[in-house]
Amino acid sequence: MYKEIYEGPKAIVKTLESEKENAKRIAEDIEKQAFKAIHIIGSGTSFHASLILQYFLSRLSKVNSVAIPASEYILWNPEPERYAVVAFSQSGESGDIIEAINKLNREKAKVYGITNTPGSTLTKISDFSLVTRAGEEKAVTATKTFDVQIASALMVSAGIREELSSKIDKLADVAKDLEKILPELDKSAEEIDEKLKDASDIYILGTGSCYPIALEAGLKFKEAACIHAEAFALREFLHGPVQLVDESTPVIMILQSKIAKERAEKVVKKLKAYNPPIVVVHDKEVSVDFAEITIPLPIAEEIYAPLYVVKAVQLLSYHTSIARGLDPDKPTKLTKVVK
Repeated sequence: MYKEIYEGPKAIVKTLESEKENAKRIAEDIEKQAFKAIHIIGSGTSFHASLILQYFLSRLSKVNSVAIPASEYILWNPEPERYAVVAFSQSGESGDIIEAINKLNREKAKVYGITNTPGSTLTKISDFSLVTRAGEEKAVTATKTFDVQIASALMVSAGIREELSSKIDKLADVAKDLEKILPELDKSAEEIDEKLKDASDIYILGTGSCYPIALEAGLKFKEAACIHAEAFALREFLHGPVQLVDESTPVIMILQSKIAKERAEKVVKKLKAYNPPIVVVHDKEVSVDFAEITIPLPIAEEIYAPLYVVKAVQLLSYHTSIARGLDPDKPTKLTKVVK
């Protein structure tokens, strides 16, 4: 896991270089088809990538779509007259993804597969495929494959608006920046693990483009550190879950922008009354003087922030796992591919 966290930035660059044309083809086809609906499916980490694509399509392309867990899709799918299915699967062999696609009415549905595995089943049953270039990922806990899924989601969304070249250039700059700051993030995460390792519960709060990253952080703490970690959209935490907070319950807040900070004000005020340990992952431009523990990140546009934030939370979950004496590469009850 640790090695693969560090391999993420180079994997992003390789994916940008090799898959630009495929991303463009997918984007152009989606635009040309004028679908009645776009459904995005995935499981686990890949479902979080689905949510990110939904957000990017809405913000960048003004395209309405809906992300649905792959295991639920055959129950939810209303089958409109003509629709697209974008399927994320790192292995390209996920049983829930393959089942969902095999049960589609292919006269109505067009499938776009995004996978990290050339020649996988997903590539064979998709109308168009984008194969990310993270290389083999040995750890059960997905890290670099999620990084390239985020990059792919941004490429496809930007392609619909014919902004692919400029966004790829910026993504390449972000990847290079990530490579430079990873050692600093690593050190910060290692210093914080003592605050998290004995927790029974951790809550992670995110908003906007980083709400899916909060969900991914929750999954990583469960998988790697065996801690019950639950993510919420920032202000949704006030609608019930805050009842569970006390002095022993760490809360990780993701504040990637000034807008996120503004939305957090009432949450912070509420949390202060119960004195939980608060860890804030934030854009350096955002003032977080209310927090004792912080992980500052480079200033970034909203759409690029997930790539910075995800590296911080991957490292946090890794170091917390090590501090608890666990092997983050091999969670005892999990397999790399769920058939």
